[in-house]
Amino acid sequence: MSTFFAPNLSFLRKKKGMTQIEVATALGLKRNTFSNYETTHSEPDLGTLEKIASFFDISIDELVSVDLSKGNLIEYREEDENKENSNPKGNVGGNLTNITRQYLPPGDEDTPVSIVAESLQPYRRFLAPKIITMDSHGEENIIYVPIKARAGYMAGFGDPQFIQSLSAYRLPGYTNGTYRIFEVEGHSMFPTLQDADRVIARWADISDVRDDRVYVLVTRQGILIKRLINRYHEGKIIVKSDNNHAGEFPTIVLDVAEVAEIWYVVERWTRQLPGPGEIYKRLVNIEAELAMLKQKMGD
Repeated sequence: MSTFFAPNLSFLRKKKGMTQIEVATALGLKRNTFSNYETTHSEPDLGTLEKIASFFDISIDELVSVDLSKGNLIEYREEDENKENSNPKGNVGGNLTNITRQYLPPGDEDTPVSIVAESLQPYRRFLAPKIITMDSHGEENIIYVPIKARAGYMAGFGDPQFIQSLSAYRLPGYTNGTYRIFEVEGHSMFPTLQDADRVIARWADISDVRDDRVYVLVTRQGILIKRLINRYHEGKIIVKSDNNHAGEFPTIVLDVAEVAEIWYVVERWTRQLPGPGEIYKRLVNIEAELAMLKQKMGD
């Protein structure tokens, strides 16, 4: 998480004139938990982060990626709110749903790692998924994206109605991020992944993508499950298939602007047991030859 989260949290709380215990109570958190957020001893999960952003009436991206202590964002909001007479007090708790925000290219020394490449705006940020679902206990679900829903997901990953139409699950141990389950199609990643395998993947910012790891890319052309080489500072992502020995699945270079979401594969589910390894095959052959040799010697 950006180093701006903890100081922003303290800044916004003090701007509201509230104590840690007051904010923690309003958010349904323990006072020590909230205090640890401000002191960087711990970080919230996405669900709690959304609650915090909603409480201060600010986007998650601004909360974690913009240094609010400089006052630019707050002053900008107050100025626009006063013009619209929608919030006479001009505080950060006003209704901002109709305010259009434009992110301009920052200076080199202030460039956050989450601002990459050129796109329509002309700069954009890789935001955490805006649409998630929660279970009856307020825990974030894991959305399942089967092959038949891929085309819809590419167009509707930001549509609440579409996301709610997909199956959702709770799995133990997956509480430190936002996860999706994607179904594998084809054999481009064989032997790592096989057709109809399922992978559990955690949302990742492009700056977190590590070379030669397997990720799910949601792009304009389709959903890809590939091994990546990250060159986002140059506006590129290099996409590799594990099954490229015959040249059937060549390495391709994507513009970062073509990528909508990135998910890091953390686990695979498969119904196909892997075949024996090469060493095991050799051992079996040796055992067979020894058995036949003993038979001949016995004759």
